[in-house]
Amino acid sequence: MPALKTHSLRNDRLELTLSPENGCYWRALRIFLDGQWIPLLKPLEGEAPPFHFGSYVMAPWSNRVVQGVFEFEGERYRLRKNFFDDTAIHGDVRNRSWEVRKATLEAFEAVLDSRRFQDFNFPFRLVFQHKLELHDSRLLMSLVIENVDQRPAPVGMGFHPFFKRRLTNRDQDVVVLLAANQVYPDEKCIPTGPAVAVGGKTDLRSKRFLGNPNLDHCFTGLTNQVVRLLYLGSDREVQIKMDPIFTHVVVYAPNDLYGRAKDFVAVEPVTHVNNGFNFLARGWQGTGVKILKPREKWEGICELSVTNLSGR
Repeated sequence: MPALKTHSLRNDRLELTLSPENGCYWRALRIFLDGQWIPLLKPLEGEAPPFHFGSYVMAPWSNRVVQGVFEFEGERYRLRKNFFDDTAIHGDVRNRSWEVRKATLEAFEAVLDSRRFQDFNFPFRLVFQHKLELHDSRLLMSLVIENVDQRPAPVGMGFHPFFKRRLTNRDQDVVVLLAANQVYPDEKCIPTGPAVAVGGKTDLRSKRFLGNPNLDHCFTGLTNQVVRLLYLGSDREVQIKMDPIFTHVVVYAPNDLYGRAKDFVAVEPVTHVNNGFNFLARGWQGTGVKILKPREKWEGICELSVTNLSGR
């Protein structure tokens, strides 16, 4: 099997390597720290991307659709299930080959037209445009979804980076600050009711090490569109600034079989709640699902930045 082609955006502070042929998958994101390049994300290894590590785009939905079945405007649709829990998860653009429109050291742009794929796992015709721009210590990432069907389409989007818990051996752990007042009660990552007030391990509003909370939770009720990751020992702060359309954030910080925290945390800006299409059909408010009219476009932008905590 020939090796996947990759493209890198790079300056003297950040370096991103991605695979346009494989969903524009981020294989590695590194920062320049103490005279060397240090992985910020847990890097992807091997040729075929698994569900874990690196980062990927989620569209035209994020997280799970129960049994791969959803209803919209009185019709019932069935998606291919692609996860061990019999759900359809994280959309169908992250394993597809994108058409590259621009690729330089500072900018990248690619397009994916679902009409090119007879097996595209969504019943509505859509065109996706993904852009990346590197500016000093900032990385802008955007996704545009256009409805090229003749009928309205429910859609959602998100980004799924897996951050390392420690940048260097000086870090005890990472601090994740998420200004979310609410979290969904759930069973196996599927909400069982409307969002409730955060508390205990789901309250990420104060400055403390993440520890081993075994999180895989969907948060909402955001009072600030910025998520902060603090690496106190390495003197670095990572911020993710999100457009207002990202009304939800999923935090995935799993433990191993012995209750010990694994060495990564996924912080996922997403537009809608898990299983959102079905909850929209049931009349839930605030699902975050977008109903795109024919020929309508919808864009979401996030900015990832890295700064010194001490200001030096």
